[in-house]
Amino acid sequence: MSLHVVEWGAEDLPAVVLLHGLRAYGHWFEEFAEAAADRFHLLALDQRGRGGSDWAPAGRYTTDDYVADIAALIEQKQLKRYALVGHSMGGTNALNYAAGCPAGLAALVIVDSAPELDPRGLARIREELGRTPGSFATKDEALAFLGPLHRRAGARSLATRLEWMLRQDAQGRWQWRIDPNIFDPRMTPDPPERSWNAIRNVACPALIVRGSDSDLVTAECADRMAAEFRQASRAEIPDAGHMVVEDNPKAFTAAVLPFLERTLGAGQR
Repeated sequence: MSLHVVEWGAEDLPAVVLLHGLRAYGHWFEEFAEAAADRFHLLALDQRGRGGSDWAPAGRYTTDDYVADIAALIEQKQLKRYALVGHSMGGTNALNYAAGCPAGLAALVIVDSAPELDPRGLARIREELGRTPGSFATKDEALAFLGPLHRRAGARSLATRLEWMLRQDAQGRWQWRIDPNIFDPRMTPDPPERSWNAIRNVACPALIVRGSDSDLVTAECADRMAAEFRQASRAEIPDAGHMVVEDNPKAFTAAVLPFLERTLGAGQR
């Protein structure tokens, strides 16, 4: 299986691995990565079954499979000291990788991801999936569907979403890049206690980032997460829902960059 990685910044700078959420892709972190590329070497993974990465053999999309992919990326790139930044599903994957206390992991950023999710957000996601078309005749038609789902996203973010969520087939229709097996109803979320236990085992400093208007992560759950980690701080991003990175990229960058500079160190270019 081939996995696609997007990179910014010089390879001799401290490394930051970026992990997107359920329906996203590595380029989702583009604006943040460009702002940080003079200080860090950023690597955004198209997680299996999405973006430019292959679909997983036999529909293997468990947390353990994603964690193995993170380990393979870090080994192949020979990262010695690095941070992980994970949004939503990517936060769960980053957390479970970090729980193994891998050598070299200096910092962890969990973005609008939690062991226990608000039923409001889960209902929204189910509703969105239920009315998602299988394909589109044109990119404009796709934009008309995706735009209202990402109403705070800028034009650049929406254009990138069209590019990395869709591909054109031989008949000219725009199909989803994402593997439909990811949404198999037999795939169930990890039990909450798995994530709570993982949190307690993380040795490095952590930053818990939440969108102020998130419908998936409550402030109370984010507070409990910060208390359960051995070393953790909290950041609340204003004017942002669950899609924190695209909803308010400037505020997200302002919250995350100082934490990474403090815990990982930063080069200068």
